[in-house]
Amino acid sequence: MSGMHGFGLTDPVLSTLYTRTKGPVAFIDESYREPLRNNERPFYMMSAVIVGRNQGSLIRDVLMDIPGSRYWHTTEAYRTEPGKRVIAEMIDYLAEAVDYNIITVQSEVRREDPGMHQARDECLGALAKEVTRGSGSNAVRLMVLESRNINYYPHGDRDDNRVLTRLSESNAIDPSTRFHHTSPGKEPLLWAADLSVWAFRRQVAVGDNDWFAPLEDISTVLHVDGPDVSVKRSNPHLPQPSPGVQPVIGHVSDRNRGGEPVVASRPSLVFAGAESEQLARIRAIAARAGRTVEQEIVHAVGTDDPKRLIAAANVYLRQVANDPARVRPKIEESLTRSAETILPETGADRVKAALEALRQRRAADTGPGPEAPEKTKDRRQGYQR
Repeated sequence: MSGMHGFGLTDPVLSTLYTRTKGPVAFIDESYREPLRNNERPFYMMSAVIVGRNQGSLIRDVLMDIPGSRYWHTTEAYRTEPGKRVIAEMIDYLAEAVDYNIITVQSEVRREDPGMHQARDECLGALAKEVTRGSGSNAVRLMVLESRNINYYPHGDRDDNRVLTRLSESNAIDPSTRFHHTSPGKEPLLWAADLSVWAFRRQVAVGDNDWFAPLEDISTVLHVDGPDVSVKRSNPHLPQPSPGVQPVIGHVSDRNRGGEPVVASRPSLVFAGAESEQLARIRAIAARAGRTVEQEIVHAVGTDDPKRLIAAANVYLRQVANDPARVRPKIEESLTRSAETILPETGADRVKAALEALRQRRAADTGPGPEAPEKTKDRRQGYQR
């Protein structure tokens, strides 16, 4: 077989999904440092390696051929010198073979989230939003995630599915997007995501950039709060950041630019500790950039947090009241769909009523437009002006 099928793929459900998908496929894995471990600042990150629809079989074959095995785990391979050489060869190959690589990282793990469930939901939501926001034949509409260890996370895959389903139902990601959990033993293309997120973890955790350096030109690294924290961005095929609305929600402070209370994220609520220069740099960029309303909507839906959504709606309403030029119909549509997804009916009705009142005020302030001039015929066939 060609395309995504071939030797090494032993997941029949995923094989069927490959048959039905028309675009590239995202392969996703995670890495993290847990809170309260050796007084080091915790973090959570996820990587999505995008593989072209017609390249999957070849890339899978090469990934299995380099180590000469149908089993792979980068952390284990790193323990030996021969393993390190194999890692380097596989990463160099991925840098040339895959379409692009998206990484999301949460550097501010909250004290009320010691199990890092919210951090994972935020990373996954931000990653899904970024990976699937394209359109046309090259848009990603299938996400393949590594299944979580059932002994440690008995509901892990189900929790991920809930996050992605809410995002789909709220239209935060394209509703046609499909997602599937499997093991790297059944789909070795997940090795690509394992290599990518392991290499980036080395950079963030201990300042070792040697492993991620070959991937920088094909990678976009996003903090979950929105800002691009990539070291390089030279690949013209990488998706560019969407404009969204202006950052309005302070990352370090719990007040927005106008001094109104928004979403609490004070340093006292976040785990601290020793950190590498790279992790400090990421946090500094995120703090300067702040959050956007669009990003907060995604996080609210992904984490099923009604208060966060209401806060985002209030910020948007204040923005537009102060500056009508900041009206974003797509944001209003997203707020409406998200409210219908995660708020009780009465709460959703209030959000929709506030947005409708805003639209009515906008229409009243604008007034009727100038009368259109009567169309006159042009002698050229099929043309009017």
